Amino acid sequence: MNTIQLLGKAGQIVDELARLGPLSAAELAKAVSEPRPSVYRIVAALEQIGVARPAGDGRVELGTALLRWGDAAIESYVNRQGLRKQMRWVREQLGMHVYFCVPHRNGALCLDHVDGTAVDMLGLCPGRMLPCHAGAASTALMAFASSEAQHELLAAAPFEPIASNTPTTAEALRIKFDQTVARGWSVDDSEVVEGVAAVAVPVRRADGGTMGAISVAGLRASVLQQETAAGQVLQVAAERIADAMDAAKAATGLMDGVQAPGHNDSEPEATRAPSLVVKAGALMEALAQERIATSARLTELINEPASSVYRMLATLADIGWVEQMGHRGAYRIGGKLLSLSNELIRRLDIRRASLPVLKRIHDATGETTFLCVRHGTRAVCIERIDGVRVNSRVLRLGRSLPLHVGAAPRALLAFEDREGWEEYASIASQTGDVGHDISRSALFADLEEIRDAGFVISDNTVTPGIAAVGAPIFDHFGEVAASLSVSGLREGILATGTVDAPSVTDLVRDGARELSSYLGFVPTPAGIR
Repeated sequence: MNTIQLLGKAGQIVDELARLGPLSAAELAKAVSEPRPSVYRIVAALEQIGVARPAGDGRVELGTALLRWGDAAIESYVNRQGLRKQMRWVREQLGMHVYFCVPHRNGALCLDHVDGTAVDMLGLCPGRMLPCHAGAASTALMAFASSEAQHELLAAAPFEPIASNTPTTAEALRIKFDQTVARGWSVDDSEVVEGVAAVAVPVRRADGGTMGAISVAGLRASVLQQETAAGQVLQVAAERIADAMDAAKAATGLMDGVQAPGHNDSEPEATRAPSLVVKAGALMEALAQERIATSARLTELINEPASSVYRMLATLADIGWVEQMGHRGAYRIGGKLLSLSNELIRRLDIRRASLPVLKRIHDATGETTFLCVRHGTRAVCIERIDGVRVNSRVLRLGRSLPLHVGAAPRALLAFEDREGWEEYASIASQTGDVGHDISRSALFADLEEIRDAGFVISDNTVTPGIAAVGAPIFDHFGEVAASLSVSGLREGILATGTVDAPSVTDLVRDGARELSSYLGFVPTPAGIR
């Protein structure tokens, strides 16, 4: 087996980790039909490039490089920050599952989603490919597609039904296209998933071309009841997203039609398999940074022979990690990475990952250690190890505190944006959580101070004689996912550390950084966090 084939084998190993979760080398060897020594070498290379990582007990799991590459796949189409802002706005207005799709040669590719407030649509997640003939997003895209694209789709009818209302004939599709154009949005009622409905609006360029579709989905009774409101909200969001997509489209236009270098079969292939996996990782990182790049540009960036780069690209395209934009055109990160990164996110378990961190801090200090997450306007303790000397009874496992009270709660709130602070203050004041005990200006000043410091110290604010230190845990979006905290007698919590015995503050901050890394967070160059 040559090294290019082994690169494909590395892709199979990643697929198995995505399908089955953490696996041992022996289990992987059986799954991909390779000798265990070969699997060890490939896994070591995958760990080196961050695609796999140790999961304990001799097993490996998916690594956080997949999150970066998945984000880059989205960024090659649209500004993700702007997209997510609009998707969240749609969820705030409607409470439904929101997702964004782009046209793809195989259908409508789901790029990103935001979970609804009531139910999650597990089948409408990044990397999912919806068929061209079914679903609100596909209909919205095809209704405004070129006549040639429509004719090609209609000529392929009849289609196999997916659910009870899947349009299967050319006539049924024509009617849906006409209805979509007339009202400005499409509706799917049990076309893809039985009992699920969706509404979608196309995102269109100034020249009339369709770049994508923003959609909402949920249980059919709820969605169909709000169809008109959903269509109107989505139209507003689509107009805003179109502006954010202009830059990505401009970059794509510059790349279209650029010829990739030819394949030079005469160049010897002397690279050993693990080394090739590492080089492929470097190529993926370069492509992730560029978003869209020709093979010539990638050759320049990773300083490899053109023929080697071309062969790596061909193999990476075969396993879905990259895709070529048109015949012999530029490359972008492939849609497969959306599925892999989404699978990694689904499998991330901050509570499980926190246990060894909490135990290590507990062993070093003897104090109570906590892990908290936000639920509405409160911080809920989801993991805790009791102290050996004193225990606060305020934040027991499963109990909660208002977000402006204590160390762990304030660590969650302080690193939200200013809009989040305003929203919390408004809601909490109505519920009595923020009353006469603190003014809005004092609260915001406190939160600003916490952001500047990067951590929280709570001294005698919850229980007399008890102090606590808290620090935020960030996910790969740079958003607060949880907080880590230690509490105990104030003399011990606030004590200055030494070279041999770090302070509680240092231990908490180090633990929070470790858990942020587990979630895929990459600190900013300025070191803000």
